[in-house]
Amino acid sequence: MVNASIARSRRRAHERGAAVFIVVLVITMLTAIGLFAVNVATLSTIATGHERRMTQTHYLTEYAMQLVIAEIEQKGGLDTFPEADPDRCSVRRPPGEPPFRCWLFFPHALDAAEDLVELPAPDSPGSLGRADIDWAAKVEISDRIYPAIGNRAGSDQGGPNAVSADYCTVTINARLIAWPNGAVMAATGSQESMSVVADILCSK
Repeated sequence: MVNASIARSRRRAHERGAAVFIVVLVITMLTAIGLFAVNVATLSTIATGHERRMTQTHYLTEYAMQLVIAEIEQKGGLDTFPEADPDRCSVRRPPGEPPFRCWLFFPHALDAAEDLVELPAPDSPGSLGRADIDWAAKVEISDRIYPAIGNRAGSDQGGPNAVSADYCTVTINARLIAWPNGAVMAATGSQESMSVVADILCSK
């Protein structure tokens, strides 16, 4: 019996540190799993933030286009605005062909732009959350087709109750950049480009 105990003790002498190794291995695995979980949560938060910023920029771009359309209708139609220099248009035609016609607008500089974006207050968020956002936009109108394609309600000038409103079909291209106020636009800005074909007022 004594000899058996001595034999077991001698065999276990070669196994010193095995339990410590297993404990350290388990702790290391649990630490790695915890770090992975923290990293996944951080990436999820970052992705959600990027998605929020892109959604915000998307709706700001739509808002910029609506500002331009409202400005055109308020001032009497597209024909009341001067055409842009053909060299400033996005599309240029080859030499010998008529120059490409376009109209350029910068909606962030319009008077109504800042009034329609509610700025954040200390106790409540604004239109774009709690961050004060700066933005710049450029809207280009081109491909003017007169009269408008199809039947446009309110554009008929005949009959006993004539309506003096002429609509035309155009392509509206908008590009907007938004960035947190006080930050560097190139480093933190988000961009959105949008293009639609729409009927707008040409003249009254």
